[in-house]
Amino acid sequence: MGSSDRKKREKKKDFQKPKLKVGKTKAKASNFTDTSFKSKSIVLQQQLSETAPDIVERFKHQLSLTSSRTDTQRRDALAYLTGQLSTNPPTNPVGTSTLLQKILPLMPDSSKSVRSQLLKLLQQLPADEVRPHLQKAMLYIRGAITHLSQDIKDDGLNYMEWILDAAGEDVVASPGCWVKPLKDFMSVLGWTVPTAPTAATKGGWTSAPRTTFGSKKFGHSFPRQMMVLAKFLEFGFKPEAANPWTPNDWVNNMSMVPRTPDPFGYLGLFKPPRDEDSEIYRNREDRQEIFARRFMDAVEIGVDMAKKEGGAAGRAAAMLDQALKDGMGDHERALRVDDDEDIWTGYIM
Repeated sequence: MGSSDRKKREKKKDFQKPKLKVGKTKAKASNFTDTSFKSKSIVLQQQLSETAPDIVERFKHQLSLTSSRTDTQRRDALAYLTGQLSTNPPTNPVGTSTLLQKILPLMPDSSKSVRSQLLKLLQQLPADEVRPHLQKAMLYIRGAITHLSQDIKDDGLNYMEWILDAAGEDVVASPGCWVKPLKDFMSVLGWTVPTAPTAATKGGWTSAPRTTFGSKKFGHSFPRQMMVLAKFLEFGFKPEAANPWTPNDWVNNMSMVPRTPDPFGYLGLFKPPRDEDSEIYRNREDRQEIFARRFMDAVEIGVDMAKKEGGAAGRAAAMLDQALKDGMGDHERALRVDDDEDIWTGYIM
């Protein structure tokens, strides 16, 4: 009996709950393992080597990452390149030409952070080294300005301001960089020259100049587009500096290296003939003439509409109107003088 009672008590003990006293910790299990210890470790992002890559190889590697599929890698690669270009002296072992060839396609990038970092990188490039690549840069800038995404359009205006600040006078005198950007501005602003209604267009869409129409997103972009257009026109209509002529000028001009890109491109000796949009308008009078003939009416109507709207659009329109008056005032006076001379000539004859 004693043995059976002992076995019963042992079995009963397995199903009894231990009574815990206040202030006492629970007893640890028999299979408890202490994990309170801490270990110190060093994590390396890349393996150390006795022959680490030099700065040229690192620069080329980061430049290759600008075409990565991930937004973070593209942004970080551009940030690294920006840091190298901002040193004194700047570090650019591949040259501006190769650098622009890789980074210009990033202008219409889908990531806002990538486009912002790209602008910082472009601002670090020397203006003298950017001038030979104005045509290529303007192709990508125009693509960004006329993009379907409004955010990319807004950043396209930032790129346009950058290239105007770097080489504005050379931009407006480059092949295809006067009429084509003006057509792009007219497109994004919705400014078209009004035409008489025809049977095909009667009852259809109107060609009224675009305004903000109360849109918050477009309402911010519309004034900025007019301000950048005003800046573009200021460079286009800027009078050439009058340098006093000396007898040695003709010798100097023949012996000096031309400072403008494609200095003899206007001759069209080795290229197919250009159309009016792709033509070179190197002097101010030529730019005034083509602007007056193709864009003046549309811009004046658009400016008047924007002025009536008031607010930020009205202030931007006033700046654009002032740029027109300063740039086209003497052209209109010259036209009136020519007309008067024609009248007097006809009267005398």
